[in-house]
Amino acid sequence: MYHLSGTIPRLLVLLGFCLVIGALAALGGLALVEPLYGIAIQDISSLTANLDDPKSIAILKFLQLLNTLGLFVIPAVLFVVLFEKKPIKTLQLNHLITPINAVMVFLLMLCLIPSINWLVEWNKSINLPEQFEAIENWMKQAEDRAMGLTKAFLRMDNASELWHNLLLVAALPAIGEELIFRGIVQQNINRSFKTAHLGIWISAILFSALHMQFYGFFPRMFLGAFFGYLLVWTKNLWVPILAHFINNALAVLIAYRLGLEGMEAQFDQLGASQDTTWFSLAGLVLFTVLLFLFYRSNSWNRARRT
Repeated sequence: MYHLSGTIPRLLVLLGFCLVIGALAALGGLALVEPLYGIAIQDISSLTANLDDPKSIAILKFLQLLNTLGLFVIPAVLFVVLFEKKPIKTLQLNHLITPINAVMVFLLMLCLIPSINWLVEWNKSINLPEQFEAIENWMKQAEDRAMGLTKAFLRMDNASELWHNLLLVAALPAIGEELIFRGIVQQNINRSFKTAHLGIWISAILFSALHMQFYGFFPRMFLGAFFGYLLVWTKNLWVPILAHFINNALAVLIAYRLGLEGMEAQFDQLGASQDTTWFSLAGLVLFTVLLFLFYRSNSWNRARRT
């Protein structure tokens, strides 16, 4: 173990790990595409123009897998192994989730769906001042590309593709992103301040900003803050990992069950359209009640342990 003190130096080293290992993973993926899939490196850039081609999707999923491992999972593991005496304990992964917490997190995520959908629609309606029109057009184009890729990934024809997506879209991002943002960034910031709120919101902002999707920035930031409070209240990183997984897995499962068209017409509009706004209000009330019970339950458990 190596000694590294100070929040800013630690976070800068973590950032360096993410950039270097992420770049190596990306380069390694590009180098492996030709021997594994028979696609020349110079042709890889054209894959996003052929999202109806199963081979293109398979290659993009392979590159996404390496991207997630290189940007999040491996840097987080390497950082805590090198700079923490007790990595598992420091990350707060040393306790399993209690059944009651698991059930309540699932219910909380379900109650949030209509409100998150409403927040997504509100975020999409934001227009920048006229002098930033070029930036706004660039952001909309980037959003369209990201949405097109997401839809291509969620197009599933069999159970095998479902399981692949649950791993790629739900499990690995939940583990990797929570290790980085809640496990390391949030906790390192909170160690330097007397309040936990600063670390929660800074990590939530960074978490959302990293996705480079302005028109989903606020709902993603809100979710990141929610995950942060789950960690503070439970002292258990597995809880926000589970919440993150449920959020992503629900989209995968609904896309598999309803298809992309059904998902967009039904699931994504729940709480967002005018005739379903009451779902947002009802869900928010239930969410608030459950969140209060969750907080009280975990506060009582912490007090009992001490």
